[in-house]
Amino acid sequence: MKKVLALALALMMLLSAAAFAEDFSGTVNISLYSAPGVEEAWKAVGEAYEALHPGVDVVVDLKPQSSYADWVKAMFQSYEEALPEADLVYGNLAGSDRTDKVVNFFDYVGDTSPYSDGDWIDQFAFDMQNVDMATGNWDCVSITGVQVLWFYNVDIFNEVGVQPPKTWDEFEAVCEKLAAAGYQPLAVSGTFQSFWAEQMGWLAQVYADQTTRSNIEIVRAQEGDYCYDPDVDGKFVYDPTDAHNDDTPANVTNNGVRFWKAFVKDGTIRCDTPGMKTVWTNFAKLFPKYAGGENFYGTDGSGAKTLFYQSKAAIWLDGSWFFGDYLKLLDSIKSGSAVTVGSGDNAVELSGLKEFALGTFAMPSMEGEGIEAPARTIEVATGFLSAVKKDQAHDDMVVDFLKFYTSSQGYSVFMEALIANGGTPDGLPLIKGIELEGQLGEMFANIEYIGNVQKGFGQALARGVGDDQEALRAWYGYSMDFLNGKIDVDTWAEMHQANQLKYAPNVMAASKISMADLDNPQNEPTGN
Repeated sequence: MKKVLALALALMMLLSAAAFAEDFSGTVNISLYSAPGVEEAWKAVGEAYEALHPGVDVVVDLKPQSSYADWVKAMFQSYEEALPEADLVYGNLAGSDRTDKVVNFFDYVGDTSPYSDGDWIDQFAFDMQNVDMATGNWDCVSITGVQVLWFYNVDIFNEVGVQPPKTWDEFEAVCEKLAAAGYQPLAVSGTFQSFWAEQMGWLAQVYADQTTRSNIEIVRAQEGDYCYDPDVDGKFVYDPTDAHNDDTPANVTNNGVRFWKAFVKDGTIRCDTPGMKTVWTNFAKLFPKYAGGENFYGTDGSGAKTLFYQSKAAIWLDGSWFFGDYLKLLDSIKSGSAVTVGSGDNAVELSGLKEFALGTFAMPSMEGEGIEAPARTIEVATGFLSAVKKDQAHDDMVVDFLKFYTSSQGYSVFMEALIANGGTPDGLPLIKGIELEGQLGEMFANIEYIGNVQKGFGQALARGVGDDQEALRAWYGYSMDFLNGKIDVDTWAEMHQANQLKYAPNVMAASKISMADLDNPQNEPTGN
């Protein structure tokens, strides 16, 4: 990293404002959420950019992470009344509230970057970017790659004599032995937040994917469709044995109108299938029984992590960004410092913790009726930086700042300041020319990549449809009833299908897809 940084700084010294064909004037407001080292890292990038563009002032205005989603939604909801000061935000947390209010980066996709020797998109892994399959928009730039996986306390596993499971049945058996030995097997939260956007929501998507792989044959672009690419779609052959077979846009194009037609109009895609019943029957074997029992629904993410840190729980579900948390944990234990879990009013300080070795295992596959392929996971690019749409000149300036940030010299400045100020990257950098070093690099190198579920419509019906809040609340309610034994799996499936259909029109409207559009899925949707 230091070698990369030194090279980057040397290159920047050769650059000056006069070297750019077009310079900019104005303010770039960075309104992301706070975390250790993040403010210092963005300020370092801002100062480096200002040195190249003296007419630009980069302002870092971070928000509390705990309330960020509410803040960014409210900001976009008031967008029509007055343009916000914010320029760079985490657009994914705004959901459909950001529609038509953020820059579509496809407008800049072919730009040559002044911060490299090629096009902007050649600076990072463009093929891992998140593209809205319904609209074709690319409105979030993501520059780190993460995976959701299981972490376990190696010392506890050795004591109990269990091995990482590869199937769901093995997983249940491991949990049974851990519980018999006096440990809580799973550190997993059961709150609404967990079901919506964290641990249980991740699992819902991962395992719905095992039952929906063949849906790609329904939703993929057909010859004559407005989004059909003959060089890609003309060669596609469905293969469930290949975890990357349905990668988009590299291997196949999804037509969002075909998805909604199949679900809302034709009924050829459903979420009350035998496969979904298999998934939720298996969930009920572990939750809430092995995740705290009656305490499961009242334990938030910080509480679950606390149990894992205290070696009271043996297995923790998280993303690969947890490697950084673990290294900080070890440093604190060795120095005798207290460990803080959570933030703000929910922060808890832990002392007297003991070191333990950390292991990982990938998602154990479910087996049974309706299961079509081995388990994959959430294995995506993250960061989700959106640029609030304003006037053209301002948008060009903000995108130029992103071009600098996503270059090897810009991102090396960010990383150096982040790590120097107690922060850690949340995943592997997707910026070309940047690699992680040391123990953190070794941990990431041991990850087994098994394919991504978040790349089309396979998991679209796993939770509340389209992340509609009312749909999510309803899903949480009847899912709790099922896991608590108040309803059977057939009733759960019936309620799930009805819930998704009820709120589907809202999600379609947000994507500007009307019922009339479903009559001609080969045409680009108009929303009329």
